This record gives sequence, structure tokens and C-alpha cells, in this order.
Amino acid sequence: MNMKTIPSRFGLLVLALVAVQAETNRLPPRLYPEIYAWFWLENLEFQGDGFRAIPDLVAERTNFNLLTTSLRSPRREVTLPEVHDRVRRGVEYAAQKGLRVALDLDVRLARGEFARRYPDQLQWMARVRRAKGPGRVEIPSLRLEDHMTALGGEYEVQRGRLLGVFAAGPGKAGRSGGLRELRAGYRVHEESARAVVVELAPSSGEAVVAAGFEYRTPDLFAPDLLAFQEAIYAQYRDVPLAGALKDEWGFPPTRDGGARNGNFWYSEWFAQAYRAAGGGDLLRDLVLMAYGWGGGEAQRLAAVNRYMRLTWRRAVETERHYYAATKRIFGKDAFTGTHATWGYMPEGDAFKNGYSWWQATRDLGQTDEFWPLPVRTALAKKMGSAVWFNQFYHRRVEPYAEEMWRAARAGGRMNVHPPWPSDMTLHTQAEFLSGPAMTAARRIRLLNYIATAPLDCPVAVVFGHPASLNWVGPHFGDLGVDIAEELWAAGVPADVIPSSEIETGALKIESGWVRYGPQRYRALVFVNPEFEPDATFSFLRGAAAGRTRVWIRGAATRSPDGELRPAAAVPGAGAMASPAQVRQALRDWHSPPAPPPDLARLTDGTCIIARGERDPAGDPLDLDFSCGGVAVRAKARGVFAIRFARGGSLVSLAASGLEWLETGQTRLRLARPLDLAVWTEDGARRGVVQSREPAPAEVRALASHWERLDPVPFGP
Repeated sequence: MNMKTIPSRFGLLVLALVAVQAETNRLPPRLYPEIYAWFWLENLEFQGDGFRAIPDLVAERTNFNLLTTSLRSPRREVTLPEVHDRVRRGVEYAAQKGLRVALDLDVRLARGEFARRYPDQLQWMARVRRAKGPGRVEIPSLRLEDHMTALGGEYEVQRGRLLGVFAAGPGKAGRSGGLRELRAGYRVHEESARAVVVELAPSSGEAVVAAGFEYRTPDLFAPDLLAFQEAIYAQYRDVPLAGALKDEWGFPPTRDGGARNGNFWYSEWFAQAYRAAGGGDLLRDLVLMAYGWGGGEAQRLAAVNRYMRLTWRRAVETERHYYAATKRIFGKDAFTGTHATWGYMPEGDAFKNGYSWWQATRDLGQTDEFWPLPVRTALAKKMGSAVWFNQFYHRRVEPYAEEMWRAARAGGRMNVHPPWPSDMTLHTQAEFLSGPAMTAARRIRLLNYIATAPLDCPVAVVFGHPASLNWVGPHFGDLGVDIAEELWAAGVPADVIPSSEIETGALKIESGWVRYGPQRYRALVFVNPEFEPDATFSFLRGAAAGRTRVWIRGAATRSPDGELRPAAAVPGAGAMASPAQVRQALRDWHSPPAPPPDLARLTDGTCIIARGERDPAGDPLDLDFSCGGVAVRAKARGVFAIRFARGGSLVSLAASGLEWLETGQTRLRLARPLDLAVWTEDGARRGVVQSREPAPAEVRALASHWERLDPVPFGP
């Protein structure tokens, strides 16, 4: 099964029917994949035939068909010929087991090679510190590490140097006025990878010291970064990969407050981009951003806006290049993963990539860990996928099944990461892959056969992107997730979207409705319009004059350049919307509420119930509800989903452990519980049973053509 048979962008994945042979236990490639994360460790995959162990285990114990794969060995850079050859052997072996492999080819996994080729294009951090009097000022380098530096590794500091010593110009420090770079009045004691140490003379007075540290990783603004990125992909052109990965892209990770605490990403190339965007000298403006020296409040706010917008836009540019290069080299239908989210909010993600997640192009909306559902659902709509994926891991195995059921109810699936922290040995992964989460996955996979639309979320919570990135302003890190999650808790799903999606044209007004991908919104809550351009208010006025209800939370007192602005009126918009207000206004957004309370609806009218709270393998379902005005009664286990045409005829059905069904003209009584899915394609009905036996006689009338998917060899 070749990834290249998947329709481009995973748009409508049921267009080309390919019969599944009875002997396979892999989902057909036309469907959304089942994903397991495979990490290459020094003591397994790089020893002997160790690269066979995980494909053997996954093929034997699961129905997974895609391995998102990354190296976790600090000595094994992806550009090394011996690594390339070993990866090729591993990918070819996985293919023999019916498994496709998408490989992490990130430039951070070739940091040494980049440093050798481009020693003047490495990443610098400027640490800016205020000294209130004479004496010794020591600024140490920061230890930076993440999963891209492998287990126990870090972004090595190459060297340190003094960038400058500054004093306030006329007027008191911190007020509007000039900024003087001192040429005397201090003595440098140390410039090393460990620290920069300066002795300020008694005559120097209050000063700001800026120390720079160079890290052995590519500068985000390096002029040769994108060419180097594409060259890595081209090196692997001869490997039969299903696609490529880019995970948590951006500046190296900071967990200490980042620029809020005077730790700025800095380089010659960043400084050039800053000047081209209308800024002055970047180093001097770092002092302005940190302490307000050298300018007034408006200038400081404008500098922060410019710095953060450049961070966001460069992260997006690199992500989009990755996506295009993957398609150019591995084929237009190559898989692109994983997620741009990181998880150290607000500073971590803000200073890493400027919350680039919505513009980091993928085939599927993707997040990780316990990321908020309103972000996940919005990403699915932006990427044009019916489902979203969340890469999930936990130290214990029990939360996996809980998260799988939670995701299924919200239109999502899991990219399964082995338990972590753990030793990730073969034994540990074998135990995990024999657990109840795999039975949950087996039942939930039936939804993939009928998934053609994302979760219906009638409310858009649009947050001011500039305001969320400006750490000097009052709204830093506010993505509107609080109001969105309150709406979810009240039974009204909402999507979280940045205001920059107005600028990109992705958030638009069509036929009087605000739309984002396939989603039409009945309400829009705009959070924090501070620093928004005039185009945002033109959009809001158009939305408020149309059919979407609009509320605005927060005031717009300043323009993008930090200057005071007159009030921007939006006739017809309400103010300070609470979840209760929005819910009341939308009380008729769908058919009248009816049990069960956890009933989910997709934008195409599909109704889904997915429960595994009492039993991780799936709760018993005794159902009596209405879907699209059609009464439904059924008994199943774990998963039940159904969709009707306008006249009430059955369009699609997916159910695990189905015992009986009564709806419209359809009556089923099964001799034993059955996993099945039925869908309509080109006017014809198709079906699949997940069983070791062919479709039983009781269901054959539901479809003209039946497939059979063998379940994994364990579980109920």
C-alpha cells in the first residue's frame, strides 16, 4: 500500500475505492492513517538488525499503518551516508510488513553539518541585563535542550562575546530619550561560552550590558537555511518514504521567560530583516524592548510588535518551504507531519515561533500532548482535513485510552507516542501495545471509513495575534482559549483562530457568513483587538453587518505602530461576550438539545457518540436519540456514528460491537456483536466489517460491495 495512492491533501478520502484483501490487517491507504511514533535509539535501531524490531512488533500487535520516525542518537546526523543507508534498510523492511514511514529530516538533526558548511550562520542569543551601579556584571550562557538534541543532549554554546554596554541618553533611564553606547568606563574580564563578565567603573553609573552567545544550531534567519533544508530531503530521494516530518519548529527552546526576561534571539541576519521591516539597529532596540531606554512607550510597543511579527513570519516561511519541498521530492501525496505546537505557554511558544501553528502548512491539523481542543478543531479546518491528530504520550498507559475517546468525540485521532518518560525498550513498547488503548483504537478506526467532515463548531473565538505576542502589553499569551473552553463545557464547541488569518485570507466572509475552511460560524468573539491593523476592523464591520453574530472583548487603544488611536467603531457588534451570552444567542444553532449530552455533530450532519470512560476498551451504548430529525435507537459498544440525507435515507454508519439498530427503514438484529462501517459513494453503498469472518447475512443488504479488515490478534 503506497502513500501515493492517497488523494492530495487528504481532501475526500473515499473517492477511490480499493478493496482490502482478507489477509491484511492494515487500513487501506485511502483513509486517514493510524500513526505510531518510532524513535531510532543508539542501542536498538543502530545495532545489527535492530531496525527490524519495532516494525515486527507493530505489524504483529496493531493495525497501525504509518510510522512517524525520528532519530534519537546525538552522533547520528541525518546527513551522514551511513545513517542514510541504514534508514533506507529500515524503511524497506517496514514496507515488507505493510508499514509506511515518514521520516524526520529536520535541519536540527544535522546541526554539525550546517555548522561546518555555514559557520557564520549560527544562532545567537542576546542576554540584556540592567546594572544599577558600578561593579562586576556576570552574564552566564543559558543551557538549552529539547528532543531535537536527542536524549540528554543540548544546543552547545560555541562562544560568548560582549555585544555592547549602553546608558540612557538625556532624561532619566526608562523615559523617552536617546541611548548611548559606552566606549569606555568598563573592562571586559571574560568572553567565553560559559559567561561574559564586565567590570563597570564607578563613573559609569546605571547601564545595560548586552552579552551574546552563539549556539551550534542554524540561525532561523540564516540565508542558506532553506537550501540546506531542501538538500537534506533531496539526499533521501532514493528512500521509499511516505513523507517527511517537521516537529516543533522555531528558535531553540527557552523555558525561562525568554524576551520577557531579557533573553532575545539575535543575529546579523535577524538584524537585517528587522531594519528591512522598518526598524532601527536591532541591538539598541533590544535595550528599548527590555527596559524602555531610548524611546517612549509607543516606540517600545512598536519594536516588540515588529520583533515578534518577524519571528512568526520567518517560522511560517520555513514551515511552508518544508511542506513544498516534501511534495516536490517525495510526491504530491506525501505525508507531512507533525505539529508546530510546543507547549510552554505563553513564553515558550511565543518566542519559539510566534504561535505559527495555523500557518504551518500540513495535510492534517496536528498538535501534541494536552493541547486545547478548540485549537485542534480549528487546525483541522485550516488544513482541510476531516480529522485532526494529536501526538500524545504519558508515563502511564491508562491515560492513552482516555485521550483516544476524548479525541474521537471532537473529531480527532491520536498519533501514538510510546510511554514517556520511560526507557522505550522493546519490552516496554510490547507491553503497551498489548493494552486496552489498542482495543480503543481498533473501535475508533471505524470512524475513518466515514470521516469526510470536521467537527461542527458554531463559534469562532478570534484572538488578536499582535496583542498575544506583545509581552509589554497587557494581553501577552491570551489566545482566547478560556472563553472557548467555557463554551465547550457549556455544550457549544468553538474554534480558536488568530487574527492573522484575516490577513492571510483564510478567515473570510462568504454569503454573509464568517467561514474558515468548511466551517460556517453563527457567532464570532474577537478577543483583544489591541495593535490590530485597519483591515481587521473592516473585516469585523463586514461580519457584524452579515449573518454571523459578533462580539468584541477588549479595547483597541493603540495601532500597530504603538501610537494612540481613536476608537474603531464596529456597528452591530456586542461587547464583552460571556459564554452564557453566546450560548443563549445560539440556542437554536442546531436541532433542539436531546440526549445523549455527549452527542457530537460534524459539519456534514454526521452524529457521533464515542464513550470509553468506564471501560477503556469502550463503554456499552444503549442509544435513543435524534440525528438530523431522524429517530435512532441502537445497542453497540464504544463507537456509534450515523448520517442521513435530507429525506431521512441512510448515508453512512459506523459502529463497534453493534447488536441491533432501528432507524428509518433500517432494522438490524445481529446474531453476535459486529464492527462495521457503511458509506455511500457515487450513489452506491459500500461496507466493511472488522472481523475474521465475511460480512454476515444480516448486514449484506446494506451495501452492494463489502470489504473485510482483519482485527489485531488480541482484545475483545
